[in-house]
Amino acid sequence: MENETSLLGKPDLQATSRQLISAIFVLSLAAKMFLQPISLIHAVGRDAYIAMAIDGLIDLVALGLLIAAIRISGENDFFSMLVRLVGKTGAKVIAVIIGLYFFFKLSVTTSETLVFYTDSLFAEFDISVMIVVLLVFLVAVASHTLKAMSRLIELFVPLVVVGIGVLATIVIATKFDIANILPFLHTDKFGHALYTHIAFTGDFTPLIFFVGRTKSKKRTTLFSALSGVFGTFVAFFFTVVMSAAFGNVPILSDTSTNLSTALQFSIGNVYGRIDLFSTVLWSIAAFLETALFFFAASKCFCLIVGEKGHGLVGLAVAVALYFVEVFAMTDPTILKTVLTSHVTSMICLCFTIAIPLSALIISIISRDDGKKTDTKEQKKSGVMNEN
Repeated sequence: MENETSLLGKPDLQATSRQLISAIFVLSLAAKMFLQPISLIHAVGRDAYIAMAIDGLIDLVALGLLIAAIRISGENDFFSMLVRLVGKTGAKVIAVIIGLYFFFKLSVTTSETLVFYTDSLFAEFDISVMIVVLLVFLVAVASHTLKAMSRLIELFVPLVVVGIGVLATIVIATKFDIANILPFLHTDKFGHALYTHIAFTGDFTPLIFFVGRTKSKKRTTLFSALSGVFGTFVAFFFTVVMSAAFGNVPILSDTSTNLSTALQFSIGNVYGRIDLFSTVLWSIAAFLETALFFFAASKCFCLIVGEKGHGLVGLAVAVALYFVEVFAMTDPTILKTVLTSHVTSMICLCFTIAIPLSALIISIISRDDGKKTDTKEQKKSGVMNEN
């Protein structure tokens, strides 16, 4: 595309392997760490961890496709390859569709963050004012390159890891009663609940911006996959904990995503305000994922308006997000209704698989075309040398 360099960053501004691995780790657990398990517990009780495992496997399949696309694509980014395949007009149409999906996921992650803070920490604070601070941060993020966005994620990941270590240590030390998750599949509503929570998948889809924009090393593929598996396992582990604590009494869990409530319910208030650790952990990961989806949505729309519209696009996305959040999605009832509708589930499942699969297919086609071009040039060069 004519303006791809200015929109996605120059070749020397590619993300590093470590930044890609950090982004994968954050995306693997940010949305699945607390709010999704609570929603699943409300739907299927102690079987929530099984549904979480299945959702995690779906996302890991998508991640595998994206990692393969990143490895195969070389220095050809997703949208450049898309232009060569379907033309500029077709690429712009697809960019708008993907951008709208990213905006939906952005609305979900923003809602999770705002619901958490309004329910737990700043119940008396006006949401219409609170969100402005977040939007200023998001607009600032979207105005930078992928490498700058990746550096931000890389900077905060160590703190997230420390938080996870502290929480896991406390959970293991409490020796919570794992038997509370038994028996398996005790409700006939499991299949319906699993399908209606598919909207929580698709967290790895922003990684299409790392296709052709990552300085891959020898073991980048391996460590990227391990990062996704580890992050998914962490989310699954804490889901097991909350399923054991709240599985028989879902009414005691709420949207505050407060892990300390689970531990205090199981063993009493032995460790004090450990909710501070869970708050820091979840907040950082949630903010970073929200920023990445805002970045992805803005860049998709920027591909339509061109280089001069960077600032206006970011501002327009922020304004649209403000109205969606203030007048609709911050209501827990509306948020739950949107996330668990059949239409939403079907659309999200399609995008969760379609985006990574498209990236892989396009990367393979681009690589094969490149090989054919190289072969033709070599033959021409040989003929010229013979003459």
